[in-house]
Amino acid sequence: MKKKFLFGRHVLLALSLACITGGYGCGSPQNSSDNNDSQGEAAEVIDGGSIYKRYCSRCHSMEPPPKFGPPIKGIAIHYREAFAEKKEAVEHMVTFMQKPDASMSKCRPEAIRRFGLMPAMNMSEEKLRVVSEWLWEQFDPELKRLHDSGHHH
Repeated sequence: MKKKFLFGRHVLLALSLACITGGYGCGSPQNSSDNNDSQGEAAEVIDGGSIYKRYCSRCHSMEPPPKFGPPIKGIAIHYREAFAEKKEAVEHMVTFMQKPDASMSKCRPEAIRRFGLMPAMNMSEEKLRVVSEWLWEQFDPELKRLHDSGHHH
């Protein structure tokens, strides 16, 4: 009986750590010296791929299988379906990442049930815009074809 309790405690600890590092780590820079977003921003090269790696990749893989949130290429499919124009999609993404709201999500309701809502992103509007433009460009027509035929994850 005591072994079961110890095992259960270790599992609970591991799950707690996964939630803390996975859920609350999303949107935080990869290393703690980068917590001040404006520190060194002038010297920093701002491109969408780098922003994704630094802030988003802990929770979002590029392709299936998912991590703690839906894959980037899947999100790109939903934004391409919802918006005809890149500019409108980018504006929506920026607003959504600043203050996530299920009613604004372009992902399917089952994705919200599965992953929950992402935390608000604590980064400059410029970075949100750059990463949103980058996300729009991650659209993969072949993945959309598979997605539409029912082979999505």
